[in-house]
Amino acid sequence: MRSTAETATGPELPIEAAVVTRVVDMPAGTAATTSVKIATESFSEKRTVKPRRSLREALPVIKMAPYLMFEAFMHTAYLRNSVHGWDLRTHMMISIVRRFMYHEGKTVEEVQEGSKKGLPFQSDEVEALPFVIPVPEEENDIVFLERKIKTAIDRLTKEAGLAEPTIPDPTVVEVPAEWVIKKRSDMSKAFIPADDDVVVIYAHGGAHYLGSAAAHRFLTGQLAESAQVTVLSLDYRLSPQNPLPAALTDFLVSYFYIVETLKVPPSRIVFAGDSSGGCLVLSALNVILYGDDASSCLPIPVGAVVISPWVDMTRCMPSESSKIIEQFDYIPPANFYPKLKPSEAWPAKNGRYWHYAENNAILHPLASPITTPSWKGSCPLSIILSEERLRDSGLLLSRFYKESGNPTYVYYHERLPHVFHLLGKTHPSVSKSFSEINSFIKGCVSRNIPAAESQAPNVLEGKAIIVDILGNERPLPEKKIPDYTYSELRKRMEARMTELAYLIEYLVADRMRKKQ
Repeated sequence: MRSTAETATGPELPIEAAVVTRVVDMPAGTAATTSVKIATESFSEKRTVKPRRSLREALPVIKMAPYLMFEAFMHTAYLRNSVHGWDLRTHMMISIVRRFMYHEGKTVEEVQEGSKKGLPFQSDEVEALPFVIPVPEEENDIVFLERKIKTAIDRLTKEAGLAEPTIPDPTVVEVPAEWVIKKRSDMSKAFIPADDDVVVIYAHGGAHYLGSAAAHRFLTGQLAESAQVTVLSLDYRLSPQNPLPAALTDFLVSYFYIVETLKVPPSRIVFAGDSSGGCLVLSALNVILYGDDASSCLPIPVGAVVISPWVDMTRCMPSESSKIIEQFDYIPPANFYPKLKPSEAWPAKNGRYWHYAENNAILHPLASPITTPSWKGSCPLSIILSEERLRDSGLLLSRFYKESGNPTYVYYHERLPHVFHLLGKTHPSVSKSFSEINSFIKGCVSRNIPAAESQAPNVLEGKAIIVDILGNERPLPEKKIPDYTYSELRKRMEARMTELAYLIEYLVADRMRKKQ
C-alpha cells in the first residue's frame, strides 16, 4: 500500500501491534516514510526515518525568501489583498501555494512525489487509520463494476452526441485509503463503522495527477471533526500513468465495498471531494445514473459535497481569464501549460494535452461533468465555490443540476481562492464552510426520517447564497450564474478545443525536438 508520512525521530524503529496513524503530520516536505501492514485484528508498523534535509534540498525554499519578503512588504503597505480583507497569514500562504503551482524543470513523477506529503493537522478528537480497500471477492462483482462503467461511457457518449472517445477499459484493483475517524480507546481491532455512523467517501484534489489522502488531512480531518462523520479518504490511482477511468473505478470500488461488504446503507453515505476530486464525485454519480440498469449494488447516495469542483476541463468560461479573480486565486490561467521535463510518464508521445484523458475524451461527461445531458434522479448536491477561476463553470453546473429536479445548495465565498480550506480550521471562512457542510449532511441524512410519527419527512429545497469575507450571508443573484444553455456551453467548449489544437500541435513538435 502507499506510504503515509508521520512524525517520528530517531533511527529505524519497528513498532509492533495496535499502532495507528494520528491526524498529525510533519510540515510539507518533511523527509519521513512509513510502511504499514494491516491485519484483521491488529496493526504492525515499521517506520523508517530519513536524515534531515540537505542544503541542496532546501534550496527551493531559500530561493523563495526574497519573493516572500516582497509579498510581506506589499501586504503591510496595503498594496496587495490586505485591502480586500486578507490577513498576513492568508496572504503569505496563498503566495507560497501560487509560487509552487509552476513546476518548471521537474518531471511529473517528481512533482507527484512532492505533492503526496502531508500538511500539518492536529486534533484531539480524530485520527487517521491506514487501510486498503480490497477487490471484490466474487468475480461476478468485478464484472458488474466494469460493465456498469462501460455502459455509462457508451450511454453518455450517445446521449451527449459525441464522437467515440478513446477511453481504456476499467480495471478493478485494491485501493489504498485511510479512515479519518473519532479517536478510539481500543486500537487493536480493525475499524468498522457503527450502525449510526455517517460515512463520507472523499476524493482529494490535485488536477487528477497530484495529491494524496495524507496531503488532504487538513481537509478530511476537519470534516470528520466538525461534522462528526467517518471519512474514508482515497488514495486513488493518479494520471497520466492511470488515465480515465482508473480513478473513477477506484471510487466506485470503494463505494461498492462500503455498501456490499460493510453493509452501510446508502441513506448514511455521502460522496465528497475537492477540485478534481469533485469531478470524480460527479462522475461517480454519472456512472450510477447512466450505467447498467442493475443498480441495486450501487444506488444513489444520500448526498454529495463538491468543493471548487473542476467540471470543465477545457476551462472555457469567462472567470478563467478574469483579471479580478486573478487577484485572489492561485490557479494559473487557462492558457498556462507547465514546462515539465520529459519522463517515463509524461509528456505523452501522441500529443495528449491533458494528464487525465485523451484529447478526444475531454468533452465526455465522465471527464467534464458539466456536459452531462441530465442529472434527473440524482441526490442533493452542495457546491462550495470561491473567487476562483473555476467559479463560472461551478455556478453553471449548479443551474443544470437544479433544473434536473435535484435539491441544490450553492455557497459562494467572496474574496477567497480555490479550495480555501487549506487556510486552516482557525480561519473564520473555513469554519463557516465546514458549518455549512455539517448542516447539509445532517439535512440529507434526516430528510427521509420523520421527526415524529405524526410529521412528514424533512424536505430539502436548496438555496444559493453569497458569503462575504466576514461570514455575512446574502442571496446569490440570478445574474451571477452564467445564462448559457447546454448547447451554447457545448459550442464554447468545442471552440476552446479548436483553439487548443494549435497549442497541442506545437507541444508535440517541441517534445519531439527535445528528444532528438
